[in-house]
Amino acid sequence: MMKLMLPLDNYDEAGRVKPPSLLFAALVFLLRPMIVFIASVTFREDQTKLLSLFYPDKYQFYMSLSHAVPALIILLIMSFREKIWDANNYSVISMIPVLLVFAFISDACVQVYILQSENFGFSWPHAFSFIGLLLFGLYTFKSQHLRVMLADWKKPV
Repeated sequence: MMKLMLPLDNYDEAGRVKPPSLLFAALVFLLRPMIVFIASVTFREDQTKLLSLFYPDKYQFYMSLSHAVPALIILLIMSFREKIWDANNYSVISMIPVLLVFAFISDACVQVYILQSENFGFSWPHAFSFIGLLLFGLYTFKSQHLRVMLADWKKPV
């Protein structure tokens, strides 16, 4: 009999490890520039007003969008995991940790650039961004659930 590495509710019907819910929260955190963009597009009165509230400089916004792309790719990989397994393309799963590291490092670099352009003045949105980045980064790099999930997803069915 095989010993389960995680509690039973962390497995799906096929016996594969489900992604941790905090991983989804971390990816949504990394996708915040895209969420702000979508919210600004849906804002009818003045679309640039909401965008300029979070990103006063358009270049900062475009840089922030660039670090959200790896998080979006990770979400797509996780969404299409069944098709990846059916195609026996397990090497795609190996991209998840690399993309996570890249997303966190690039987010930190963009946050430092934005702070540098504001002469390192304190602001609550930047403070929350750094705290969130630190907490989600520590979680994803220390998570046993994530390590077990990635190992399980790389194995053939």
